[in-house]
Amino acid sequence: MDVDSEPISALIRLGFTQYEAQAYTALAGQPPLTGAEVGRRAGMPLSKVYETLNRLEARGAVLVNRSEPVRYAAVPHTDLLGELRSRMAADVQAAAAAFDRLPAQREPGLVWSLSGREPIVQAFARTIDKASSIIFAGVWDEELETLGPLLEAAAARGIETHVAIYGTRILSGPTTYDLSECGASARLRLAGRRLAVVVADDSEAVVAEFGDRTPDQATLTTNPVMALLAVEYVKADVLGRLLINAMTPAAYKKLLRTADAQAILRPIAASSK
Repeated sequence: MDVDSEPISALIRLGFTQYEAQAYTALAGQPPLTGAEVGRRAGMPLSKVYETLNRLEARGAVLVNRSEPVRYAAVPHTDLLGELRSRMAADVQAAAAAFDRLPAQREPGLVWSLSGREPIVQAFARTIDKASSIIFAGVWDEELETLGPLLEAAAARGIETHVAIYGTRILSGPTTYDLSECGASARLRLAGRRLAVVVADDSEAVVAEFGDRTPDQATLTTNPVMALLAVEYVKADVLGRLLINAMTPAAYKKLLRTADAQAILRPIAASSK
């Protein structure tokens, strides 16, 4: 097969079969081709070529010249993708309306487990988007690349938004708290792991652990006690930073030498032995 695999993968994600994607990509940007020529360019068995081209014609992706021999041409990709975009938008809207009509039967207070970065970040995004009055968040630079614009949008629509930032990124709109120094020490203490939190309306919370060497995992909950605990975690970190900032360097160093501080700040790996 001498056609690019990237557009094939993209078409498959849009609902084309493997053979349909190969055949369309083989035709794209080419003069009209016979079925046999399509098969050679696409690396497809001849027994599959004509039924695949018939399906592509039925979905409006290829044009057919029924001369002798029959030749096929790809509908320009801009036209095809524009039609797919419109059709998918309409389908998504219809599906949303249908699901909105279903009765809500979600049981409050349950705790759900999530694993993998993408599902976790999506849960953060949904929680931010659903907030109607207030958001508390403690987020690291790595996640702010995706969540930052959503938090800014929440503030712009009138949501009281508080964000503790464990890094150097800056947000416009939310009330932010610079916890970059806390983040650096926490990353060392937790062996590269980082804890991120988003709480909406004091009622729905996502608490996630991301790791450099450990699996990403999280909990999603509407349990009010868990939501309160997550909010208090953010507030405690912010207040701790404000208190440290108000101390003289000498007083802070003296505090770190106390037995209580050393016990609390002992690295997790050392305390678990």
